[in-house]
Amino acid sequence: MNLTAILNDAYRRLRYASAPATAITTRLTAFANETHRETLSLPGISNLRDDTLPWTVVANYAKQGLPPIVARIRGITDRLNNQRLDQVPLGELRSNDPGQLFTGGYALQFAVVGERHVQIQPTSTGSGLWVASSSTSDNGAVRVEAARLGGFQFYDTQTTTLIGTTRVSVKSINATATVTDYIEVERFYMNSSVATGYISLYDAVTGGNTLATIPIGETFARYVTVELWPTPTTAYQVWVDYTRVIPELVNGTDEPLLPQDFHNLIGLGIRAKEYDFLDDDRKPQAMADYAKRQRELKSWVLNNGDKLSSLRQTESRWNSFGPSYPSEW
Repeated sequence: MNLTAILNDAYRRLRYASAPATAITTRLTAFANETHRETLSLPGISNLRDDTLPWTVVANYAKQGLPPIVARIRGITDRLNNQRLDQVPLGELRSNDPGQLFTGGYALQFAVVGERHVQIQPTSTGSGLWVASSSTSDNGAVRVEAARLGGFQFYDTQTTTLIGTTRVSVKSINATATVTDYIEVERFYMNSSVATGYISLYDAVTGGNTLATIPIGETFARYVTVELWPTPTTAYQVWVDYTRVIPELVNGTDEPLLPQDFHNLIGLGIRAKEYDFLDDDRKPQAMADYAKRQRELKSWVLNNGDKLSSLRQTESRWNSFGPSYPSEW
């Protein structure tokens, strides 16, 4: 079932018109997305969001962000060198190589740093910042909050107005001089409207590095960030096992990220939440039906073939080490 079918079913069961008022459609669509997120975040069900993608490591940067679709890292594999990167605490990397002196080759370890608004930061000696869109029709305003050389904060209170695909400088407070000493970007986001194209932040007026990108339809740039060791000096590709960000159900043809047989769970969640909104006496039964269907989905996901086969009995044999040893040794 896609979003249109789910909403039509909800209208019918809630005894609304087939084309209800906009306020009702907006509310039920929000309930559909709320149910979608609640369900896919449940323990045991979140693996429905797991996948693998290729990621190109940026050369000469120890700390860098993964693609925005990544919500959580499950593992990183270097297929070229047949190597699985070990995840370690950040403190261990700091203790073993505080000066980040080990460079070259390929990374052997990584530590999860947290979430940031940029994929990579400007050079530690400072650089300017420029913004541009992949679409010529983008003319909205963006905000950049960054630290300048010496740790002084800069907040782009005047915003920077996009001119389509032309790179525009993020200027100083008086909006006249181009600043060239930004060392760390804290936040990068659209001021109001969502992006029509991909809105990117650069460290040069031409060429240079792409520091961050706001995806189409979004207002913020977000990256799960890792620190690699040793620091790679060439760009190369690794494969990331990850849990994806839960997609929004926006278009009528969008389908939930659930097994097809359980798409009706979204409708159950809509009805339960609508009855709660209306303070309707049918809420308790609707909540019970919603919870029951979630349990059924969890059972369907967890009781898969791999788990059942792992529960089979293992073969036991007699040992030759005497009665003091368990028989299966």
